[in-house]
Amino acid sequence: MNLVKPMLAVSGQPFNSPEWIYEPKIDGTRCLAEVTSSGVRLYNRRLFNITYRYPELALALARGASGCVLDGEIAVFSNGRPSFAKLAERDHLSDRLAIDYLARVLPASYVVFDILFAKEMSVMGLPLRERKQILREELQESEAVSIADSFPEKGEDYFQAAQKMGLEGIVAKRLNSVYEPGTRSPDWIKIKKSIKLDLVIGGYIPGKGGRVSYFGGLLLGAYHHSLLHYVGRVGSGFTDKELEEIAAGFSPLDSSPFTNEPATPEVRWVKPLQVVQVSALEVTLDGHLRAPVYLRTRDDKEPQECTLDQLN
Repeated sequence: MNLVKPMLAVSGQPFNSPEWIYEPKIDGTRCLAEVTSSGVRLYNRRLFNITYRYPELALALARGASGCVLDGEIAVFSNGRPSFAKLAERDHLSDRLAIDYLARVLPASYVVFDILFAKEMSVMGLPLRERKQILREELQESEAVSIADSFPEKGEDYFQAAQKMGLEGIVAKRLNSVYEPGTRSPDWIKIKKSIKLDLVIGGYIPGKGGRVSYFGGLLLGAYHHSLLHYVGRVGSGFTDKELEEIAAGFSPLDSSPFTNEPATPEVRWVKPLQVVQVSALEVTLDGHLRAPVYLRTRDDKEPQECTLDQLN
């Protein structure tokens, strides 16, 4: 069985179609699992071997499948929902004692949504609807390994339900699609929730390359009791014109305007005069933005109007 890079999805908006199915978007680590008679090997999206990090998954897969390559997502669940913060505790470990300990107290789950090889033969050329049937025949589910739920036709309703359940979003998949290794295919569409926030610029990171005259990223904050609290930085989503306009509005400051000054190297502080709107996937437990993207400048809003209660 030849290992290939996983198929990827494009971004899109919710829609309905009888030719598509909709699956939960799991907030985890993409994983290809190769299960053979000689053992189990887990690979991340870049095809690095991560088997040693998840011994409980390797053991469960060895009992539940053979002669196949599976595609899915590794997650750590908390209160029935995937927890990115708890997964991060597992995701970069190398110490064997720590790995064995967390495998018991913070066990991972493998949510499988596709199969690439079955009985050591490629099934990637078959349509998704057939691969799903083969997956159910080849994989025996367990507490640690499960097959992703999928729902037909009503993508808009399912997206709303996924948001209420606290999931990251959904993935729409064309039922007749083949598996395209390493390709970002329009036959798979990721539809993610996001939040919009109005925040104040309190500093910036100097730009490099094409941004050397502007900035590389903005340090953002929100007010609480007249104090500006740092909540994260954003470096994507800008047009060239927006880079120029925002940089032109910088008014240098000798010290940090944030009450919780971030330990960011090379930062240049500015007076908190400009308001920008960003989207983000979520607010982390420590009050920082996850995956923020710049949307627009808010000239119509005063900095003091950007309060911390937006993040709750």
